[in-house]
Amino acid sequence: MKKFNSIEEAYQELAKGCIDFVYGRSWDFSICQCEIFNKMASVTTSLTFNSEIQTSSIDWPDRSIDKGGAALFIRDDLQRATGQRIWGLTFTLFPDGKFKIEYDYNKPDGYEETDEVITGDEINASLSNLNEKNKNS
Repeated sequence: MKKFNSIEEAYQELAKGCIDFVYGRSWDFSICQCEIFNKMASVTTSLTFNSEIQTSSIDWPDRSIDKGGAALFIRDDLQRATGQRIWGLTFTLFPDGKFKIEYDYNKPDGYEETDEVITGDEINASLSNLNEKNKNS
């Protein structure tokens, strides 16, 4: 994951992702839609031109652009500054360089956030214990 030193750098990274996505096409605006979870973010990028939404890129994306990392940085920065956690954001970029940001403070329905991670060894040990109990029954 890329290291960001400021909120401005994170917003610039989202803008780079939008510019990379449009790659030479005509566009009225481009959007990075981010869903932000505990340790990762899912980002969908699209462009709109003449009211038509395009969700497919025409070139391989620049893998050095870390839109998900930028979204996580923005989440953490906002939480430090305001005490409120965002679960998503929509970054809209216009051809003149102006942008708009909308934050989503609503936790996704059914999402249970946990820091507990179960390793493969723990799963195997648990299943082994169940097999032993079944054999002894």
